[in-house]
Amino acid sequence: MLKKISLNLKFFLLSFFLSLPIFWGTNVGQKNLEDFLFRSQIVSHPQIFSAQIAERSEGWRRTNVLRVVPVRNWQAENLKIEAKSGISLLVDSQGNQEILFDKDSDEKLPIASLTKLITANIVLEHYDLSQIIEISHQAVGEEGNSGQFKIGETLTVENLLYSLLIESSNDAAEALTEVIGKDAMVDLMNLEARAIGMENTRFFNPTGLEPDNPNGPINYSSTKDLATFVAYLLKTNPKILEISTFSEYNLYSPEGIFHHKLTNTNELLGEFSGAIASKTGWTPQAQGCLLLAIKAQNGRGVIINIILGSPDRFEEMKKLINWIGEAYQW
Repeated sequence: MLKKISLNLKFFLLSFFLSLPIFWGTNVGQKNLEDFLFRSQIVSHPQIFSAQIAERSEGWRRTNVLRVVPVRNWQAENLKIEAKSGISLLVDSQGNQEILFDKDSDEKLPIASLTKLITANIVLEHYDLSQIIEISHQAVGEEGNSGQFKIGETLTVENLLYSLLIESSNDAAEALTEVIGKDAMVDLMNLEARAIGMENTRFFNPTGLEPDNPNGPINYSSTKDLATFVAYLLKTNPKILEISTFSEYNLYSPEGIFHHKLTNTNELLGEFSGAIASKTGWTPQAQGCLLLAIKAQNGRGVIINIILGSPDRFEEMKKLINWIGEAYQW
């Protein structure tokens, strides 16, 4: 038995060190070979990557779900929204959680650009932020004009991460994905979701765009899964959430030349103080998707608010947040 464990451990370590060149300092001249090796490792031994991700999330998943605060004010009527699904999840400083509002939070729905939060997490965990990426023809050809990037120009991974999260650039998502290849990126996203416990989630691309074929696969999740992911980021990768709340950000080239000003796609950032996380999304199938996490009253923690499938995402989010303030005694 001990011999079997030892062999498994040796195999794990060998596979892990073989994968390091792919995660760190990817070289353009070796890109195709590294993409192949990286993809081969994930396909052949997904348990290795699952184990690494599970180890990071194990402590977080042990958090007890406690119903302790705040107190429901029953004089406030129940909230009705037109969105297909919605949730407000309170997470205190100890990681304890309380659902304050729930509308079909387990329903699987397309999530559009909320996908980019998971893409950003893979980038932050596995990329060198100072690595320089050359913008390709394929990246510029992605749907949408956000990013103002041109073929052949170079930007750092960190530059592209800011563009991804603030202005929701599909070009930035594609440029970042090309470092390891789409299949490897999507595999890592799904492994991460599975390890965290996002049972109603599946990714097919890193942008959230809908396929040209109307019958093609589309990224989906649930508001409960997405709230679970944001709660996970609060403890493990808060930098992603911090970047997502920048109303504006000046982007510069690696040489220090001003590129353009990023403007956040979430128009509610100026309406609610204490924003902790933000992300917008919209496609014809998904309709309006919106995440806005804010500080709870009296320092009680963070309230993660998410709606999917809304005909008016910003108005309905305002309605939800205002209702939470009236429906609970803090």
